[in-house]
Amino acid sequence: MKLEFSKWILIFETLLVAYVSYRVLGFVETAIATQFTGSLPYLTTFISAVWAAYGASVSFYQNKSGKENVKKIETAVNMNRDA
Repeated sequence: MKLEFSKWILIFETLLVAYVSYRVLGFVETAIATQFTGSLPYLTTFISAVWAAYGASVSFYQNKSGKENVKKIETAVNMNRDA
């Protein structure tokens, strides 16, 4: 099965978001373990930006694939009528 370029992008971005989330949680764990009493606004900003971009990508991908599926369904219906 050949994956389209858009699926590769989504898979890569999913892995990237998972890795970034893992790393940020690691920093938070270190802050808790060392009893850091300051704030971590850069981490919350960073992870929020990453997840927001991921949400936009997933939304656009679903919109694109939905339009493609409508075309595939129309083609299949037309083929069944002709048969």
